Amino acid sequence: MAQRLVWLCTGIMLLLLTGIMLFSGGIRRKSVTEDTAVTRKAPEADSTVYLESLADIEPGTVLDAGEVDLSQASKYFTVSKIEDNIFQQIDGKSYVENNNIQREDLRYLKLLHYNYDHQLQVGELIVNKKIAKDCKKVFRELFAEEYEIASMYLIDRFWTGDSVDSDTNSIEHNNTSAFNYRVVPDSDRLSNHAAGFAIDLNPLQNPYVKYDSDGSFAKYYKDMEKYIDRSQEGMHMITHDDTAYKVFKKHGFTWGGDWNNSKDYQHFEKKAE
Repeated sequence: MAQRLVWLCTGIMLLLLTGIMLFSGGIRRKSVTEDTAVTRKAPEADSTVYLESLADIEPGTVLDAGEVDLSQASKYFTVSKIEDNIFQQIDGKSYVENNNIQREDLRYLKLLHYNYDHQLQVGELIVNKKIAKDCKKVFRELFAEEYEIASMYLIDRFWTGDSVDSDTNSIEHNNTSAFNYRVVPDSDRLSNHAAGFAIDLNPLQNPYVKYDSDGSFAKYYKDMEKYIDRSQEGMHMITHDDTAYKVFKKHGFTWGGDWNNSKDYQHFEKKAE
């Protein structure tokens, strides 16, 4: 009887020990499984796809910052001959048959700029081929400085049927432009814009001012009186301390704000060499 009792107790002890071991092993396996699930991370795919060029992007398009590779921003600044699609836009408007400037003398620039909302926007200009590379450098440097330009379209977008009136329309839309075969207002003398040697930058805040002997001025377009006082502090007003003035001057341009008989604060030009 006593021997059977010993065997029974021994069997009960063995069963208890086996249960404890199995229970402990299950806890340990569960713990390992949970730790693995917490620490494992799925690989993240690189979905960044930058624009390679602006060739197929319409001027005026606002781009998402993630579309532009700012580390290689130079590829978004291009100079090309006046292709047929561009010539069709300007023929009979800003460009007319003449004895002074021909299609092959001009170049088309496509580029990026920051607009007044500090968004990335596509711009375009036509300039003389002799200053095209300089203009490309100027606007590339302005972009690097995050200089804001309201808009930059060919002046033909604002065409009214007359080259001088179209210039006024472009200015009143605060559009930066360059080539336009036209005369200087109130004269029969060709403007430097007619040869593509001049650029008007942010014209609304930087008006052309022609003073009379009594100190009054001719009002060529709306709101220009707001910006006659150049001592006032206002964004986008070009002065000698402005980044645009410094960059254009660096590349050999002169500024209409330094003229004596009139002031053309929007105007930068470079003589052909």
